[in-house]
Amino acid sequence: MVGVKQKVQNIVLSVTYEDVKFDLEKLARILDGARYDPEVFPGISYKSEDPRASFLIFASGKMNCVGAQSMRDAKLAIKKLTGKLRKVGIKVKSEPKVKVQNIVASFDFGRKFDLERISRTHKNTEYEPEVFPGLVFRLDEPKVVVLLFVSGKGVCAGAKSMSDIKRAAVKITKILK
Repeated sequence: MVGVKQKVQNIVLSVTYEDVKFDLEKLARILDGARYDPEVFPGISYKSEDPRASFLIFASGKMNCVGAQSMRDAKLAIKKLTGKLRKVGIKVKSEPKVKVQNIVASFDFGRKFDLERISRTHKNTEYEPEVFPGLVFRLDEPKVVVLLFVSGKGVCAGAKSMSDIKRAAVKITKILK
């Protein structure tokens, strides 16, 4: 890999249980550490510790899983939560449908960037240092946004797969040679 260090910071997945409705009052009492306040938010907030991930659980049978730092961890957290649901008598017939919504990764390019020059020489960029210290670089393929900082570090957001992240690192490196 082009010498760019990459680290996944967050994976956001949508999780759908087919033909399942959750009784949120009951589920909040059963799930250890679950928080449910329907006046504030229409879902349960639940954190799993091993592996670490957070869930927003809705009555519709849908959830969001956020905060895992690998697909393996995210899938394991979902599998463990599905097991807990079954154990407390919720009729989950099939495995849930899981869809990646966003993967966020940090980059370290190992060199400093002249953001002013990059913003002048590349069209799909935005740089307003008075508003935000990073340069916003929009890529079409893969369709992601990379925030670049003077330090040579960056953040890639909007990826749908690990290969999107790798391709973005390669592409930015080539563009900025």
